[in-house]
Amino acid sequence: MYREYSPDIRLSHLIEAYWIADGVVEKPFTQQIIPDGCVDIIFDFKNWKDAQLVGTKTSLFEFSYQVGSIQMMGIRFTPGGITAFTHIPVFEFTNQSITFPFSETLLDHFFYEQLSDKERMQDRIAYINQYFLNRLHQLYMCDNRITHAISFILNSKGQTTVSQIAEKVCLGERHFERRFREVVGISPKLFSNVIRFRFTCQYIGHHAKTSLSDISVLCGYYDLAHMNKDFRRFGNFSPAGLMDCIK
Repeated sequence: MYREYSPDIRLSHLIEAYWIADGVVEKPFTQQIIPDGCVDIIFDFKNWKDAQLVGTKTSLFEFSYQVGSIQMMGIRFTPGGITAFTHIPVFEFTNQSITFPFSETLLDHFFYEQLSDKERMQDRIAYINQYFLNRLHQLYMCDNRITHAISFILNSKGQTTVSQIAEKVCLGERHFERRFREVVGISPKLFSNVIRFRFTCQYIGHHAKTSLSDISVLCGYYDLAHMNKDFRRFGNFSPAGLMDCIK
């Protein structure tokens, strides 16, 4: 029922994935989504109206599905990727899920009309992909220093400090933190913690026989207690609980 599709390679620095949830729900359930530093725009074709914008999350996000057929799809932007299409500071909708009116700063009314005419999910994805490709020549330019900072945090798997990142991109810490928050929606320290948490979850998934104490150190935590604290903060579960589910 749930599937993800990669965007055109020319959009991969801005859009992480297109996703669809399409099928029949036989009994209500809730999907739990851990923070990822991304912003999503969600369309519900069974209850067609303005889209929903889900801002950068700092805790577990629960998405509920009701009984019946569903036809939903989303655009998941890379961290900071949405700022190429709008001047609105991303922190204005951090930890919010809001009705998103279409506007010339991101999705115009022509987009809305054309998308509503598509009946198949594949056609909708193809249309959205082409829509953004057509806008590549009119993007807002993101500060390259912030783009590099995001890449540095991702590549280091969140195992770095704000002072190290600020020095690497040649910005004072206060100015760097302010600009980063405008682009990503959260502070660079919090973003680094989110990325480290997600990497640790993946690491546990591939190394379920390794002790949690060893994993905490390997993934950049001071000790197991600090890792437990982050897991409760971002996922509302424990590393031990995740490991038990995998075994």
